[in-house]
Amino acid sequence: MFGPEINMLSTTLSDVSPAINIGFYHIEVEYDEITINLLNCPGGKIGGDVPSGDEVWIPGDISNIWIRYIRVLTDLARAGYPGCVGCAGPAAEIPWDEELSRHRLR
Repeated sequence: MFGPEINMLSTTLSDVSPAINIGFYHIEVEYDEITINLLNCPGGKIGGDVPSGDEVWIPGDISNIWIRYIRVLTDLARAGYPGCVGCAGPAAEIPWDEELSRHRLR
């Protein structure tokens, strides 16, 4: 279902913004979740059960979330992220707090 998009994600982002270099270590797609492991930092999970606190988690239906995820990543890359100032909004300027994010989503 998501195989072709996942395989092309890194290439697509690099084509849009050559400064972006994402190293995917492993991506696993299951019935209700996508798990993404990165090379140089913790990865995350879309859908499924709550992962450990060092992973980013986006809860919900993976079909709907994946479409939005790809759109947001591509829009940010076109805007020049991560080198653009303010293109990801004011929240991007503060350190990420996964615990607070999960609390807001509940």
